[in-house]
Amino acid sequence: MSNWHSLEDLYRLHYTEIFRYLLRRVRHKEIAQDLTQDTFLKAFNGLATFKGNSSVKTWLYTIAHNTFINWYRKETKYKQDLFDHIDLIDENFYKNPAVFLEKKMTQQNILHAIHALKVDYQHVIILREFQQLSYGEIAEVLGWNLSKVKTNLHRAKLELRKSLSKVEGDRNEM
Repeated sequence: MSNWHSLEDLYRLHYTEIFRYLLRRVRHKEIAQDLTQDTFLKAFNGLATFKGNSSVKTWLYTIAHNTFINWYRKETKYKQDLFDHIDLIDENFYKNPAVFLEKKMTQQNILHAIHALKVDYQHVIILREFQQLSYGEIAEVLGWNLSKVKTNLHRAKLELRKSLSKVEGDRNEM
């Protein structure tokens, strides 16, 4: 609790990363904003019960993950085109539009491949590669032991490589 002194500080310090995590999970900006607000409401309401056994960041990710799971269970009919409402590419201005398009297509292929993985694999890939949580933090967030995190991450990366190499092979055949 050393980096923040008020609820407003806590919100300001962690809002963006929690929002980005939820955006990667739901792939819809407005829903991610709502889930982020729900996450912080739950955190603020439960602040008195926070024992400090983990970092505040890990605690918030756990709340965000559980908020996502609850939303997902309620929204089983939710189907959204992956790229209608999300643009995760760095919005630098590229001098060459072909380079920008190539990077955009590569990123879309990666995101498609991630979202085609088993849900457990999606969790560990997003938390590790996009949110850059440590293995220990991921284990806390997901309620897994460390070996399960490492095993699932390894298997997820293998599946992702296989999927992306298939996409690359398909592109080369064109």
